[in-house]
Amino acid sequence: MRSKHLAIIVVLGTVLASCHKRPVATVIPPAPTTVTVVVPVAIPAAVPMDIPSSLPAPAGVNLFEQAELAFVMGDYVAAIQGYENYLHLVPAGDHVDQALFHIGMAYVFQTQPPPNWKQATTSLRQLIDEHPESPLSPTASLILSLRSDADQLASDVKARNQAMQQLKTQLERLKKIDADRVRRP
Repeated sequence: MRSKHLAIIVVLGTVLASCHKRPVATVIPPAPTTVTVVVPVAIPAAVPMDIPSSLPAPAGVNLFEQAELAFVMGDYVAAIQGYENYLHLVPAGDHVDQALFHIGMAYVFQTQPPPNWKQATTSLRQLIDEHPESPLSPTASLILSLRSDADQLASDVKARNQAMQQLKTQLERLKKIDADRVRRP
């Protein structure tokens, strides 16, 4: 039995010896080299401020923004009212040309009430006449020109249809005369 105990002790000793951690050699890297880099920094430029940011925006700006929101959302009646309020309150504002253009477009895009080309033309014509330097003036001119061409084409089609109806009536009359001649012996 003693030999069994001795064998167990030897096995345990071997196992324990293999579990014992041996010291591991630690490699210490060399100290990092410090490189100094000089980066030129520009001096911040002064920003001119006309109005302190703590003051509320002028009332006209809010009216214009509300009208823009209504226009984008497709509420053209509200947009027209908002733009007209803006033009009444701030007749020389920064967004007068945009307001006139969008009033014209809102009159065209609205469905209830139906589109109103007369009002749209008035607004777009005012934009062209009073703000010829506006980047929206050429677009307004093109829209009015295309509308004029479309009106002319519609008038031409109406005149052509009337002429065709008159010719059709004349042809029917001539057919009747010819039919009456054939029946007479």
